[in-house]
Amino acid sequence: MRIKTEIAKIRWYLLLVLFLFVFIFPFCGGGKQGPSGGQELNAQLAVTEFDGESGLLLKYLQDQGDYVNSRQFPSMIKAATVYEELDGNNYVIDLRLPEYYEMGHIQGAVNIRMSDLADHFENDIVPFQYDKIIFVCYRGHISAYVTCLFRLLGYGNVYSMRWGMSSWNMEFAKDRWLKGLTNKYADQLETTTNPKPEPLYQPVLTTGLSTGAEILNHRVRTLLSAEVENVFIDDDPVFKNPEDYFIINFERRDKYESGHIPGAIRYKPQGTLGIVSEMATIPTDRTVVMYCGTGQNSAFGVAYLRMFGYDARSHNTGNNSFMHKKMLEEREALSWQPFTEEFVNDFPYVTGK
Repeated sequence: MRIKTEIAKIRWYLLLVLFLFVFIFPFCGGGKQGPSGGQELNAQLAVTEFDGESGLLLKYLQDQGDYVNSRQFPSMIKAATVYEELDGNNYVIDLRLPEYYEMGHIQGAVNIRMSDLADHFENDIVPFQYDKIIFVCYRGHISAYVTCLFRLLGYGNVYSMRWGMSSWNMEFAKDRWLKGLTNKYADQLETTTNPKPEPLYQPVLTTGLSTGAEILNHRVRTLLSAEVENVFIDDDPVFKNPEDYFIINFERRDKYESGHIPGAIRYKPQGTLGIVSEMATIPTDRTVVMYCGTGQNSAFGVAYLRMFGYDARSHNTGNNSFMHKKMLEEREALSWQPFTEEFVNDFPYVTGK
């Protein structure tokens, strides 16, 4: 009987010790969580600098002027300025498909496929002999994306024509910008401030090259050769399945707080790209969707992210495509840029090749 009593005591002590280790001791570390809690572990794993090729590329871009954090970013030009300078020393490149180019284009513009641009710059023209090289597309999205890539290459005279050919003449606006303005998801917006993840993500590039300049040139050619459809995304998949994406709101705080796509996290237009502590919070294992008011600034941002290997997409036409009426109502208070016919000029154009 005495032996059974001693065994029972031993069992009781063992249970007590187990209880202390599981439920008491983890809370005796001055408020710090153990590895299972994540804080200490995350501090050890936090990315403070990019390694390998990503590190070489980032340093090179920073040494070359850090375009994305300069006053020149994003580099856009109004259609009115392009028209006024048609007789000047400028070079206009139309990125649209040949059939759209032939239906109407700016006088003197040349039609170049995106995949041929790098060779065109290196072999067919002397880029720096022009005051400005202006990229033109349908709505200003593709041209913004391309402009960022060439700015990163060091071409400081390239620009994207704001709003694309939609701002040149109503003939082009009616089936592009004006056709895509809706308010269909305005009632699904949220005002919750969603926190950024911990800075645990390290973008990895595997070009096999050893200098920042070589990596940059290789990446630009790769991106220019890729299907442009994979660079952009429309409303429906994002709003119907927001959990499938890591959504970046690339806007001012007051605009974000006024209403954003469910789950979207705000990143500063100035103060995110090229900054390791910010970029390391963007998942490298998810599809990233970046959006802004018009889809043009986000196209610049996505070009930079894709340069580092992120699977990033720019939201077509931005807020204009899902909360246009709201933008009109808050235009004065929040300085939104809702596209309207006032942005459409009546400039002449030529047809054919």
